[in-house]
Amino acid sequence: MPISGPYKNEAVRFREEIKKKFKTQIALCHAIGAKDGSYVTGYVTGNNRIGNILREKLEAVGVDVNYILYGKRTEAEKPKPGAGQELSDLLFLCTEKVIHLQNAVIEMNKELLEVNQLLETVKKSVTKG
Repeated sequence: MPISGPYKNEAVRFREEIKKKFKTQIALCHAIGAKDGSYVTGYVTGNNRIGNILREKLEAVGVDVNYILYGKRTEAEKPKPGAGQELSDLLFLCTEKVIHLQNAVIEMNKELLEVNQLLETVKKSVTKG
């Protein structure tokens, strides 16, 4: 799908983030609770700009929306100078744990979606019979 809209740079960065974190647009859409990949089509083609609703959904699954919109990565909060190596190490460990937990939540969300799809299939077959 070509990038042709007024938000080309954002579309390129959005595609990059999708590929890095989710591999496909469909996987991202499932993670944020959208029904199919067309939910983000306007954003990955550069025709639409990410608004508050989509921003909240993306941030909830660990996407760096500031990077997509402005081209600057959000950095983990750095300790104040002189705070010591121990504090820096603790902050690093906390950041790593948060990233790990975000990825675990994304994976659990994918699995829940699969369960919901299976339940829908069962429901349809029960109502047909």
